Amino acid sequence: MLIFSSISSTFWAIYKVVFNLFLRDIGYTNQFIGRMTSFEMLGAAIIGIIIGVLGDKIGKKRMILISSLGFGFLLLIRSSFPYEYILLVLGFINGGFMASRQLLLNSYLIDVTDHSIRGAAFGYNFAIFMASGILGNFIGGFMGEYIGLRTTLYITGICYAVSPIFLRKVPESLGDKGLTFNKVFDFSQYNKEEKYIIKFYLLRTMTIAFGAGLFVNFGNVIYKDLFDMSPALIGISLSIAQFGAAMGSALSPKLSKKFGPFKYTFFLNGLVVPLIIGLGFIRNPFVFVVFYALRFSFTNMTNPVETTSVLSSMPQNRVTSINSLRNSANFLIRSLAATVFGVVSVLPNGYTYLFLISSIFYLIALLFMYKLYIPLKKNGILQKLYSNNS
Repeated sequence: MLIFSSISSTFWAIYKVVFNLFLRDIGYTNQFIGRMTSFEMLGAAIIGIIIGVLGDKIGKKRMILISSLGFGFLLLIRSSFPYEYILLVLGFINGGFMASRQLLLNSYLIDVTDHSIRGAAFGYNFAIFMASGILGNFIGGFMGEYIGLRTTLYITGICYAVSPIFLRKVPESLGDKGLTFNKVFDFSQYNKEEKYIIKFYLLRTMTIAFGAGLFVNFGNVIYKDLFDMSPALIGISLSIAQFGAAMGSALSPKLSKKFGPFKYTFFLNGLVVPLIIGLGFIRNPFVFVVFYALRFSFTNMTNPVETTSVLSSMPQNRVTSINSLRNSANFLIRSLAATVFGVVSVLPNGYTYLFLISSIFYLIALLFMYKLYIPLKKNGILQKLYSNNS
């Protein structure tokens, strides 16, 4: 699983750093890129939840194989025939495949770990995901510059499609053949505490999604517009951010045990707000890269703690379905944010407005985090996952 996670994450990062630059290179505007990204997010929300439920129903390994093949195949078509309507329609389908990999992997980790090692397992897997992103951003930037953006995308699609070969020795998870979509949306099966956790988990997800969706998916375009960086320099800049997140994720289990999971996550997420405000005004490329990297690192190195704590508080046979609901909310809001990016980014001082709006939503998300952790502290799940005795 970890080998698959490493390889697929590397080619996923190559795709992310190259694809928008490829569209800009052939003449598409920020407005269209924002619109296309919005379609991808809609697909991630709608198709992603279908894949999540099917993962619980027929097996997560099988769905990982299907989504990997689908992503690779669609990337080859979109790169070969980059016409407006093809990009939009296939982008919608592609979004579902894009969203499913991490969703299914996270859920499968819940299946195969117990409380004593789950926190560390999530932290290390997320660190691998981020570390692979370092390599992917770095290689993708140089490949795009020296062998061509389209050729890089071809290689990425093929390699991503065959990456599930490393899962051949991983056993399939048990499916729940009786699971239906009605059961997924039937919240009467959850107790009062579980409903409270789901409520604030979704509220926090949606506010973070809008704040992040205004700029996170367009980091390569932002570097190009503000500083006219080459693909190689953009790849290096994004790799720096990935490196910080990877190191932080690997250390997150130990840091959470030392300082406490709530203090650790709340403090770092609190620092994110002034960093985003700073991005709205800093126009020195070196300082901007540092602020961007710190924001990315602080946000992502706390993700394993929050995700593990919430999912461990849910019924195990509904983890993938709940996670797919969260992903659906995330991508629906990011779809809206992507459209806003396309409109606001072309205004005078548009990027300043985007980062200021984003900071407000990150602040609201911080308040929701405080509410979310109240039952997580009371029910003892944080102690089970991050106790020094575990």
